[in-house]
Amino acid sequence: MFFPPKFLLSLVVSVACLLPSLGATGDSLYFLLPSDTVVVQADPVSGHLLFNHYLAPKQTLYGAARFYGFSLDELYRLNPALRKGYTPGTKVTVAIPRSVIRPSFSRDSVAWFVPIRYRMAPGETLYGLTRRTLGLPNDSLLRALNPGLSADKLTPGQVIKIGYLRIDGIRPESQVKVEDPYLLRNRPLHVQWDTVMADKRLRLTNGKAAWTNSGDRSKWMVLHRTAPIGSLVEIEEPRSRKTIYAQVVGRIPEQVYDSRVILVVSPLLVKAFGVRDKEFYVRTRHL
Repeated sequence: MFFPPKFLLSLVVSVACLLPSLGATGDSLYFLLPSDTVVVQADPVSGHLLFNHYLAPKQTLYGAARFYGFSLDELYRLNPALRKGYTPGTKVTVAIPRSVIRPSFSRDSVAWFVPIRYRMAPGETLYGLTRRTLGLPNDSLLRALNPGLSADKLTPGQVIKIGYLRIDGIRPESQVKVEDPYLLRNRPLHVQWDTVMADKRLRLTNGKAAWTNSGDRSKWMVLHRTAPIGSLVEIEEPRSRKTIYAQVVGRIPEQVYDSRVILVVSPLLVKAFGVRDKEFYVRTRHL
């Protein structure tokens, strides 16, 4: 029996709209459906538009990486915790490149597109969203997509439609460059290190680092035996092949740690290196 193309498109949309979300994105066959809710937010560090995809049953991490135009290693950079494993319903953060978001589509292509919406951050303005976040010349597109949109009545958490995305995947050449989010976050200290330590004589030390759950979880901090309080330390962790910079905030308690421990690092450094053991090997440079 022959079905006209428009009938088939309507059938796909109707079936998609009847599927329950079940806390997942897409289904066992498709990573995105026209009925999915795709809400992006701007990452304050990288500036990328990030979307949380929730794995549906039978979806794999490798499949999600391929669909969104990433290598598996790039997806791990965005989601370090996923190296430990995943299950149906697991959140996978991906980037949606601005270049693949379309302002509109033809009516007979409705089954191939999903709306993209943006969640406003505290203090964000329509001007900032238009110019800085989306790189648009003016707000005419956003006003056309959101009838009645008022720049004076925007609130944190408000969701605004910004365009449409094809549901057949993102090509790797269209995807943004993914950098380790912790290294991006650590960049100001890296720049400070390069500036301050350029003409200094530095000591090289190899040994074990230990970590503790106490301390400010949002700061790059270490305890050190000899480096001046307030100075910076360069820390290389060979397993992850990451180099991170931290500030010395105190001395290592002799009664708690033995002489093999040359650093005690804050919780943020533990997350950045992705270590599990209470002690791990590091190479350092310091004053």
